[in-house]
Amino acid sequence: MNGNNREREIHKSWCDGGFQQKHAAARKKVELYVQELNCRYIEKTGTGFMRYMESRMKTPESICGKLKRKGLPEDFEVAVERLNDISGVRIICYCLKEVYWIAKQVEKDGRFTIAKVKDYIEKPKKNGYESYHIILQVPVKIDDVSDIIPVELQIRTIIMDAWAGMDNRISYKKAKTSPELVQSIRKYAKIARRLDTLIQRTLDEAKK
Repeated sequence: MNGNNREREIHKSWCDGGFQQKHAAARKKVELYVQELNCRYIEKTGTGFMRYMESRMKTPESICGKLKRKGLPEDFEVAVERLNDISGVRIICYCLKEVYWIAKQVEKDGRFTIAKVKDYIEKPKKNGYESYHIILQVPVKIDDVSDIIPVELQIRTIIMDAWAGMDNRISYKKAKTSPELVQSIRKYAKIARRLDTLIQRTLDEAKK
């Protein structure tokens, strides 16, 4: 089966109403939980941590691309079994302390089982990408049928999100990026990191 046919098969399965419904229900559970956490944070500090929140589901094209990059067969069942980020919820907050406060609450609450944690703030990717990722196992029940759906929760500051958007537009998923552009992107990532530190310092000073 050639690449176009494989993508069509994945698209057909991806469009299945039951599959879409389960993933939508799982993302909604995570979104409601994040809103609950934001209310707790308001009670604790007087302000919310959430600049905004967005939810997404990988497209068939994106699923095929990731399978290919991982050296896996471009097959829907393989994608469901091996990819933890088909569904995702992203929280954009204001500062670093808020990122780690959210992560701590999620990890200690036990609302959802945590399958994996990746702290790309402590250890950024080679291109400078920073974010805190938590893979949650979310129980859903549709028409009396129970299932566990993985949802990737990404937590970033405004600065991290702005940098990630820039990098995505310039180089993400491209086969080749010039060495000069790679160096520029890494330099901008360092500038963004310093800006996040300055923002955190300013917010800390403002609370005194």
